[in-house]
Amino acid sequence: MSSPHTDAITAEQASVTAILNDAQSSRDALDRVFGLVYGELKQIANRVAGAGSSATLSPTVLVHEVYAKLIGAAQLEVGGRQHFYALCARTMRQIVVDHARGKLADKRGGGAQVVELTDSGAIDLAQPQSMLALDQALDRLQQRDPRLVELLQYRVFAGMELDQIAELMEVGVRQLQRDWKRARIWLTEALAESS
Repeated sequence: MSSPHTDAITAEQASVTAILNDAQSSRDALDRVFGLVYGELKQIANRVAGAGSSATLSPTVLVHEVYAKLIGAAQLEVGGRQHFYALCARTMRQIVVDHARGKLADKRGGGAQVVELTDSGAIDLAQPQSMLALDQALDRLQQRDPRLVELLQYRVFAGMELDQIAELMEVGVRQLQRDWKRARIWLTEALAESS
């Protein structure tokens, strides 16, 4: 038995998928999709930015930068809902890492710090060294297990819950729980080696 809230979510997901599958007007489709999912992306950006983020990268700014990067891309083909969220997660990662690099350049150095990755996947943007270390670790993991990187991007940079990711990746939540645990262990070890 479905609730009105569940029905609304399902209808929105169907709308997003239908719009994105309309290949005739990808920029217009992207604009319409951002309008539909703006609130959700802002909640995701809020989780990504976390409590330690600076005012220069607020959730609103992060979502607007994601929109600007995606809409401004010379060639952009979005192949459905999963691909759209993957693009948003990857773009959030790029923006957050670029922001961390900028903060480090302003500080001219600073000591290495340990990356704090919470159970929900939130990261503290107030520690730019941690952000850069995380980005480098993900680049190394990409060569070994791209699927774990996809999971980490959804979880860490898009702030999505495992049940949402399971739907997008078309796998079971229990499998993702095991993958999430494995990804966190791998990241902890990789980041310990680099510090």
